[in-house]
Amino acid sequence: MKSELPSLSNQISEDQIFNAINKNYSQITKVWFNFQMDWMQRSFQSFHDHDKYLIVIYLVHKTLIFYANNFLKLDFDTYYNKNLLEIPNFNIINISRDLKISKETARRKVLELEKLGAIQRKKKKIILNRGVFKFQRPNKSVTEASYLLSKLTETLSNNGEINKKISSKDIEWYIRKNFTYCWKLFFDMQIPLILNWKKTFNDIETWHIWGIIATQKSFKNSSVSLNREKFMEDTFKEGAGGINAMSIAELTGIPRATVVRKISNLSKRKLVSIDSKKLYSPKKTNVKEFTNIHKSNTLLLVSFFCKIINLIQSN
Repeated sequence: MKSELPSLSNQISEDQIFNAINKNYSQITKVWFNFQMDWMQRSFQSFHDHDKYLIVIYLVHKTLIFYANNFLKLDFDTYYNKNLLEIPNFNIINISRDLKISKETARRKVLELEKLGAIQRKKKKIILNRGVFKFQRPNKSVTEASYLLSKLTETLSNNGEINKKISSKDIEWYIRKNFTYCWKLFFDMQIPLILNWKKTFNDIETWHIWGIIATQKSFKNSSVSLNREKFMEDTFKEGAGGINAMSIAELTGIPRATVVRKISNLSKRKLVSIDSKKLYSPKKTNVKEFTNIHKSNTLLLVSFFCKIINLIQSN
């Protein structure tokens, strides 16, 4: 039986996707930011510690890389029905280096994950047991990522870049069927993206809090379609409005006392401002730095989008 090879003419380039996102950034980013903030909230709820969750997904990512390197693809249910996932050559130093965590902190958080029953250590191996999956079974994330991808294909279709929009249902079916490879691509994007923001804000909780402040401001002010640069300018535009500490705590799941302390640090760094009603909003400072990080993270998103869409279109 003769098999058909996918047509190269159906493949879309990263430049096409970047231009589509850039021109319609304020529309795409509403879905994108909501996805990120929901993902961050769920990650914090798992252990009440962003770094612990980052360690877990880093280890899960290692298993997904192993499957990809050995040309294996498992569907969602098959992967999560495994009792144990073994990772050889486990090394605290690698976690510390790759996740920008001090060795002492990485060692302490790994011990805490052991006490929670999320992981087991056996000599130079680490074992993710079934218990960890209650913390890292991304049912909602797969659905939300599929919706985000579908919205992008709608933009690409309207621009004549692809023949038609791909439904979120079809995208979700494909991701779940080819889960280990597709989610490996997702973590290829998500882990560096988080680390980029962590480098800027010094810790993930501070970025999570600032992200809520920024999105509340930008979404209220972006009723028209703006490109990425104008969207960033609009986000940092001085003006009334903002969000209070209690609302930030409710939206992030982070205790209010921690929110207040982190906002105090953001204020000292002139990254947020406060009005007479004690409402916080982004402050117009270091806009160039934020724009550069935004571009780097947008390129990570573009790469993920491009690979997934081309995989779907080739089937």
